[in-house]
Amino acid sequence: MREAGLTVGSLTAASAWSVFGAFARVEFDVPREPDSDGLLYQFGVYNFSGEPRFHFDLTRQFGLRDSDEYLQFHCDLQYLPAPRLEALGSHSEWWFRGDGRQLPEWVDAVNHRPEWPVLESVLPTAVEVYCDAT
Repeated sequence: MREAGLTVGSLTAASAWSVFGAFARVEFDVPREPDSDGLLYQFGVYNFSGEPRFHFDLTRQFGLRDSDEYLQFHCDLQYLPAPRLEALGSHSEWWFRGDGRQLPEWVDAVNHRPEWPVLESVLPTAVEVYCDAT
């Protein structure tokens, strides 16, 4: 984010997606297993914090050597629920390195999804960048 001149407080869905795309192009030394390097694009209204929020979550998953665990790095933009966001429903889509589909194809498909005009018309009320283990 720093290289792009962004701060957590200045992120929009489009700028987060752009930074995530740059992060996705960096290859890491991970185990050579199908789920060891994956990207998740997801959104929807969820009640994770006790109150419903629309979440736009970008996640990168890394497999750990000699373990069944994964590390997941999240960039979660949260919005107050609004009719136009709720109308988007929910969507979850994974991409894994080596699954036969090239990263640029997947990124292009996400870029052409119908929710982008709505996402760009609102600003997040909170942004969380964090890592967890599964």
